[in-house]
Amino acid sequence: MKKYFVILFLFTIKSFYAQYEIGGGMGLSFFNAPDLNDYINTNFSSGEDIPSFTTSADFFVQFNYDIASNYQLSIEYNYNIYSYNSTIGIGVYDLQLNQHKPSLLGYYFYAGPGYKFKIGGGMGLRISQAQEELYGSKEDYSTSGIGFIAKAQGDTKLGSDFYALIAGEIIYDLPGEIKTLSNSKFDLSTFGIGLKLGIIYYF
Repeated sequence: MKKYFVILFLFTIKSFYAQYEIGGGMGLSFFNAPDLNDYINTNFSSGEDIPSFTTSADFFVQFNYDIASNYQLSIEYNYNIYSYNSTIGIGVYDLQLNQHKPSLLGYYFYAGPGYKFKIGGGMGLRISQAQEELYGSKEDYSTSGIGFIAKAQGDTKLGSDFYALIAGEIIYDLPGEIKTLSNSKFDLSTFGIGLKLGIIYYF
């Protein structure tokens, strides 16, 4: 009897943990921030305006939980980095923009032998931190707001319980306004698309 109880317990633990996934990786975002573009092009462009859509780097982790046979909740954290620098007269202008993007998402998923496809969306807090430097003078600013995301992700089995993931997303962030060295402000509202690659482990 004790033997059967142990087997049942181990089977229950395996079933319980099979509902979880932990993953991470990196990617690129192609975004449009009209106020940011206007601010740089008007004040610090070195002769050539920055394009409407520019690129930034992403690093992310995600924790997923299957709440039903075809539905999943996900807690994701994305760290986004953007920088711009140019030569102004005899000095250098530098802007560093770091954004923390935790989000709660819901997915509908379809799983088959060795793969899982997910589509869904969600929202979360957006915390933006900016540092400007001009002629040796530095200023740090921060702001926070909200963001929305629509996402599709595919996981393909590599071996054992490890999967490769590729994801595409549409992003709309409203983190608020950032002050500047000249005591003006610009809005960091951003629309963008992103591509992410990584590894995910299924428990």
